[in-house]
Amino acid sequence: MATPAEAARLLSWRFDADSDRLSFTTASGVQPQAQLLANPTRLAIDLPGTTLGRPSFSESVGGNIREIRVGQFDPNTTRIVVELARGYTLDPRQVQFKGISPSQWTVQLPEPQRLNEIPAASTTEGHSGTAIAANNGAPTLLEGIEITDDGFVLQTRGEKPQFNLNARGDRNWIGLDLPGVAVSSELSPRLLNVGRWGVDRVQVIEVTSSPQPLTRIILSLNENANDWQVRSNDSGAIALWPKGSPPPSLTAANREPVTVNAIELKNNGAELVIDADGPISYENGWDPETSAYKLTLYSARLGDGVKVTRPENNPSVLWIKATQQDAETVVIRLLPGAGVQIGQVEQGNNSQQLSLNLQPNRMTSQGDNVAIAVPSPNNSAPLPVPNNTPAPTPRPTNGRMVVVIDAGHGGGDPGAIGIGGLREKDVVIDISRQVAQILEQNGVSAIMSRNDDREIDLAPRTQLANRVNANLFVSIHANAINMSRPDVNGIETYYYESGRRLADYIHSSILNSLNVNDRGVRRARFYVLRHTRMPAVLVETGFVTGRDDARMLANAGERSRMAEAIARGILNYIRDNS
Repeated sequence: MATPAEAARLLSWRFDADSDRLSFTTASGVQPQAQLLANPTRLAIDLPGTTLGRPSFSESVGGNIREIRVGQFDPNTTRIVVELARGYTLDPRQVQFKGISPSQWTVQLPEPQRLNEIPAASTTEGHSGTAIAANNGAPTLLEGIEITDDGFVLQTRGEKPQFNLNARGDRNWIGLDLPGVAVSSELSPRLLNVGRWGVDRVQVIEVTSSPQPLTRIILSLNENANDWQVRSNDSGAIALWPKGSPPPSLTAANREPVTVNAIELKNNGAELVIDADGPISYENGWDPETSAYKLTLYSARLGDGVKVTRPENNPSVLWIKATQQDAETVVIRLLPGAGVQIGQVEQGNNSQQLSLNLQPNRMTSQGDNVAIAVPSPNNSAPLPVPNNTPAPTPRPTNGRMVVVIDAGHGGGDPGAIGIGGLREKDVVIDISRQVAQILEQNGVSAIMSRNDDREIDLAPRTQLANRVNANLFVSIHANAINMSRPDVNGIETYYYESGRRLADYIHSSILNSLNVNDRGVRRARFYVLRHTRMPAVLVETGFVTGRDDARMLANAGERSRMAEAIARGILNYIRDNS
């Protein structure tokens, strides 16, 4: 693990499913760190000293690779996770990193293989470089890990485990290796946020499974870290605690769940506070099923009569729900309002309180959406004449603007097919990629609903935009009519509610940049416009069945001009409305 780079930011990333190649770019040099994690198999790529600047998000891939996830692993580390489909793994020795420059990287993945097809080395090397002996026979199982008042307690079943405590010289982390120990399939969670003793989080990693298992417990440390000690007892319990403090009891490892006494939205909707009667162990992230933000509290239960308290008519949160998922797990979900960014989770009051910051974005908060005029075409304010290059975008004080670029159709859905077999899906993916690249170059975070040739339903496109709290949503398409009407040509831009002004900016920019017919800005009830919570537009870049438009859209140079015009319209809108 290398020293973190300074002041880096993840600008963009792309996964090419055809070649199994990941590429990403940062604002300054970074030295990635990678590890292959098990159950399920996933390649985790950490970018030290790097920030994401927006909520975590994911993209489904399909086939042997389930999805790609990008998120802020800790305040100083962005993590990219490539998760494989169930039953598949990678040979970590064949994963190839290539630094095209300090800020441009590619990662070539080997072909995924079925589990147990990859030959394993005969020994596993420990931190000191010496082989760690493994137990013979059936593996010991790690069944639980608990945060107590004095440290950590691990519960195992089987033969008494052996252990090896490895400390990093740079004090970034320490690892407790457990040779001959496998991870129980019922162990959950495998990542615990701590916030005590100089430990940010504890992670359980199954390093190898054959010929003998090896499990590693990693403590991620901060500047307040202590030295650590470890011991075990004959029943298979292992204690890990700060040096100089009394060890945790190994005879009472299974403490009673903490009781959640209050869940309140405070400070005029800027903070969600959760109070309990003991230290809270939790996981946090976005829930792909509900598009809501989720906090999972382990070894916890809801107190009698606990209600979620929130100010009435507060735009920062649309709803909050707390449920007792099982006897010892509480799940709290909340759906943020339009433009509200989810901040960091902070732990205070002896780890008995969680505080989640909610940061409204001025441009797309609910109040500002109401204030945006929706005039008729005849009464709209005159738009600025676009320059020949995209205007620089001022970065908002609370983070980068986020724009979702939605390339229409894809995969088995080619969209419209026009003159010479010109396919809509091919035209719009090229234009969309270039729009996203221009936005990134101008300080705007661009997220693509698809960046390769795959079919995506309408709902996941809007759910992505809502889940990441995008500021704007721009769907890019190409039009069509009967092949007997090559005389029909021109651009159309659609909006539903708050997207009218954005539609005007983009439409005007295209007309000022290309020699195309003007078919107007129109209101429509398209699904992607009605189900997004931010200003949203749909751009028809021309008719693939039109004599003039098909010639333009089939030309790579003209598609680049179209992309520049769309990006310029977005940038000018942001400049004038933020």
